[in-house]
This record gives sequence, structure tokens and C-alpha cells, in this order.
Amino acid sequence: MAGIILAGGTSKRMGGVRKALQVLAGKTLLDRVVERLKPLFDELILVTNDPSLYSAFPGRVVTDTHPGKGPLGGLEAGLMATYDKVNFVCGCDMPFLNKGLICYMKSYASGYDVVIPRIGRFIEPLHAFYDKRVLDIIRTHLEQDNRKLASLLIAPLRVYHISEDITRKFDPSFLSFFNINTWADLESAHTLLEAKSDVQ
Repeated sequence: MAGIILAGGTSKRMGGVRKALQVLAGKTLLDRVVERLKPLFDELILVTNDPSLYSAFPGRVVTDTHPGKGPLGGLEAGLMATYDKVNFVCGCDMPFLNKGLICYMKSYASGYDVVIPRIGRFIEPLHAFYDKRVLDIIRTHLEQDNRKLASLLIAPLRVYHISEDITRKFDPSFLSFFNINTWADLESAHTLLEAKSDVQ
């Protein structure tokens, strides 16, 4: 299996900066994601619209097949790039990924097309395992300009939802899904690191 990291967003709320390269307590956000995924997967793949910025990435760097289509386009590019049938996908701006939760999800991945956490009414499509079987549906959605990741989670795909209770056992504060969308989020992440030794 591969770990696919999406880093192609426009980051409008942060003035268009490259979120992956923003520094949190001495490490870039991307470095923090890589640190968590590298021990868990045979290969890492980064999807970005500017590969020249990531020459030091410890894996393969690919670009969108259909640029400007958001995370769904990034998901397509990542799944096309990997040689593995099932792969984990996350954003580059998720500094508190939980290895235990990912490993638990991984144990279900071979039996389903999508394995994804659901917290209350909300799902986490950028913290999920996807089978390459979803590529046909992704392409159909992109052709229809339907960019919603959540629209993938329908029949005929086999979807396994990781319950809130299970997620809480590994990650009581749900920090796995904390992502950086604004400068205030980045400041909050600094505060979390100072306050919690278990999110290092």
C-alpha cells in the first residue's frame, strides 16, 4: 500500500501560500505528515501542481491529470500513480495524524472500496483508504464537474465507516482530522503542541 498526500490546494484563506511548506514547531506540515506515514506504507506519493518545490520529498511526486478539480482531481492523480490496489489518502496540512488509527483502518482496507472515519454526521474523506476501483466513479464525477469527495461514498462502492467510538479509542480529541486552513489554525496547532505531549 502507498500513502498518498494531497498538496494541490490554492490556500485562499492563507493568501495563497504553500500550506505544505508552512513551519510548525521547526518542521514543515508536510514533514510532519511524512513522519507519520513513512513507517506505515511501502511508498509515499505527493500530488502537487508545483513539483519543483518538493525535490526533497522521500517518494514520488506527481501532478493532477485534471488540474483545477480540487481534492477529487488530486485523489484521481494519486490513485493513478500508485501500483497498489488499495491506498491511504490524506491532506498535507494534517500535522496530528494518529498511526494507531491508520493501522486499525488499514486492517479493513482489503475488504472494502473505501474505509473512512465518520464522526457524528461528518465523514473524513481526506483521511481514508481507497481502492483503485473508485477511479471509474471519480472520472465520471469529474466529467460532470461534480467535485464532492463525499459523493463517492455510494453504491456500488463498498464503504466501511470507522465509528466515532472506535476513533475515540485511538484519538480521544480527534486531532487526526485537524487541518490547517487559516493562520489561526496554524497558531492553534502551535498551542496544541505546547499543551499536549502526545501530539508530537
